[in-house]
Amino acid sequence: MTGKGKRMKKAAVLGLALSVLAAGTVTAYGAGGIDRERTDCRVAFTLDVEELSEDDLGSLGQASPDYKLYYEELAETLEEGSIRVELYRVAEVDADGSFRLLSAYRESGLEGLEAADADTTAKQWSDWAQAAAGIVLPEDAERAETENTAAGATGISPDTTAQIRKNPDGKAVGIAEGLRTGMYLVCVEPVETASNRYRFIPYLLSLPRYSYTQEGNEEWNYGDDQANPIYVGLKPEREDRYGDLVIEKILTSYNETLQGASFVFEVKAVKDQTLVYSDVVSLVFDGCGRETVTLEGIPLGAEVTVTEVYSGASYRETTSGSTSPSHSIVMTAEENSVSFENEYDGRLNGGGASVVNHFTYEKAEDGSGRLNWEALAGNNDSAAER
Repeated sequence: MTGKGKRMKKAAVLGLALSVLAAGTVTAYGAGGIDRERTDCRVAFTLDVEELSEDDLGSLGQASPDYKLYYEELAETLEEGSIRVELYRVAEVDADGSFRLLSAYRESGLEGLEAADADTTAKQWSDWAQAAAGIVLPEDAERAETENTAAGATGISPDTTAQIRKNPDGKAVGIAEGLRTGMYLVCVEPVETASNRYRFIPYLLSLPRYSYTQEGNEEWNYGDDQANPIYVGLKPEREDRYGDLVIEKILTSYNETLQGASFVFEVKAVKDQTLVYSDVVSLVFDGCGRETVTLEGIPLGAEVTVTEVYSGASYRETTSGSTSPSHSIVMTAEENSVSFENEYDGRLNGGGASVVNHFTYEKAEDGSGRLNWEALAGNNDSAAER
């Protein structure tokens, strides 16, 4: 009872580490020692959650709680492209499952990895992965995102790469093969979709994998058996991409006597059923013509509704006939704009040029808001009619 419990505990450490977090030291009980000379290890990176074990999914859920949603969107990008995965060998593995750091990774915050055991925490594995990534990735973060470089700032090149693509069965998978046994750092290049930017948490991967066969036997899995492949996932983090929105107002006719025409717009953007942007802006005319205002920092993919909430008492919207015309668009990486057109309706509002309008925007706790109007002292109420 004691022996089997110990074996299962230690095996679980490596199985969990391999897929998503890192690797741990495992004594090869029934499986025998690791064949350190193997150079035919093989691993498949996948966005298909059905291929991952329960342990893998559990640890993936801790790192990326919304991984299912992220995987679906990332898989859509593979219709026309691929996701590049780089593997860097940071340590050798001994026959008993312990690791020895390669010279380039010594004295770099990774020293404790050689003493790792079944009690090593997930946070410690994560810290070691970050330390290793700091060695191989370019120091210039912007360059790292824009250049497809094979070597990092220290000149260390990946031992191999994998390109995750859609295979003939529609599965998102990328194969890395011809690998020596050992510990590998896995780094994934950032990916941009139509509305989001994905970055990936680096992690450590141990080859071979300690596992159980369907018959319950213990074994080291090198991934070379097509009938028993090693599948691992990615650890994505998502952030919004942003774009600009141009609001255009065209005034086709203007009353010089009244002077000054103000137009106010309420702007709301919703993404994934959440209000992500809310603002009120205005445009002021002193004659016929075209005026614009540009709003920055609106998340791409959001549905934006622009409502003209005030156009004065003597100007009417010519395209919709509505007292509160609105336009809705979905933000894209291309140019985003909405246009409103007004004309003088022939009425004298009696206020001349003395009308002053003051607007305040009130935002509720649920994120909704409304525009409040008030006439400043000295205004003629009829002239300030909305």
